[in-house]
Amino acid sequence: MKIIKYLLVFFLLSIIPFYNLTAQDKTEHGKKSESKSGKEEVDEKEKEHVVHWNFGINIGGYYANKYPAEFYNGAAYNINNVNYVMSNYYWYHDIKNALGASDTVVVTADDYPMNMHYKFALMGGLFIRYNFNFNWGLCVDVNYTQLKAEDAVTFEVDPQSYLTYPDIRYIPIRGLEQRVHLNLMLQRNFRLPSRIYFYVQGGLNLNYVRVLQSSIYVEDREYNLINIYGSQYYVPGLSLQEYTVIQGGVGYGFMVAGGAGVPLTDIFGIEPGVFFNYNNVNLEGYNQFKPSFGIYLRLLFGNILARSDDE
Repeated sequence: MKIIKYLLVFFLLSIIPFYNLTAQDKTEHGKKSESKSGKEEVDEKEKEHVVHWNFGINIGGYYANKYPAEFYNGAAYNINNVNYVMSNYYWYHDIKNALGASDTVVVTADDYPMNMHYKFALMGGLFIRYNFNFNWGLCVDVNYTQLKAEDAVTFEVDPQSYLTYPDIRYIPIRGLEQRVHLNLMLQRNFRLPSRIYFYVQGGLNLNYVRVLQSSIYVEDREYNLINIYGSQYYVPGLSLQEYTVIQGGVGYGFMVAGGAGVPLTDIFGIEPGVFFNYNNVNLEGYNQFKPSFGIYLRLLFGNILARSDDE
């Protein structure tokens, strides 16, 4: 929730100078209109006054494609894998004792989840639009979300060579990441006889992903699958240097969005809508382009729709 507070503070600080410019522009235009003779014919384009700047706060939900969630399934082909933990003598014996094994604990290639997926996540961000005219605008928004992927790895305790029921334990596995999306979009409005309008947006998407957690949990104890010790071998009780491991990076792609604009007052309105991303994320081994989508409600300030001064 702290990131949302920071975004709100940044938004309020950034809106003040632009709002003053908009008010000044509107005042100067009004003075010019008053100086005209009532009998003077005015070109329609000169009568139209476009409120150039709109600002908004995005609140919504994000359904991320499950493809990169397999990054967190613990399999040997991933950089963060269960073998890293099980190959350590001390961690392995802690796990063996926690599971009550008298002989061995085994994890095979078939025991890793193959259907990891992200849970629905809340999303929030800031939006700014420059209106060229009533129907066209250029938009930029920045949105933040945290994604969680959870499943279970199958551990077999004391496997037997003869026919018997295997002792299977399901060990929770979890991945957590943060994503920031930056979208540069062109917007087209379709005005209705009422003040409500429909719009479509399309443009470029840049995203930054960073891994926050990749772990398994055995009897409520967390085992980190990220190698934070480098070439050092973990030994309990020793003072080992821990490294900050940054996994992730910048990805790119395209996005489209659409929805409806609903003015509520002269300076405030809402824009509910949906969006679709077709992009990649920079997780090692998972850089294919995949679609994702989300829903949002945009709180919009600064005259939601450009309009004529005579309205």
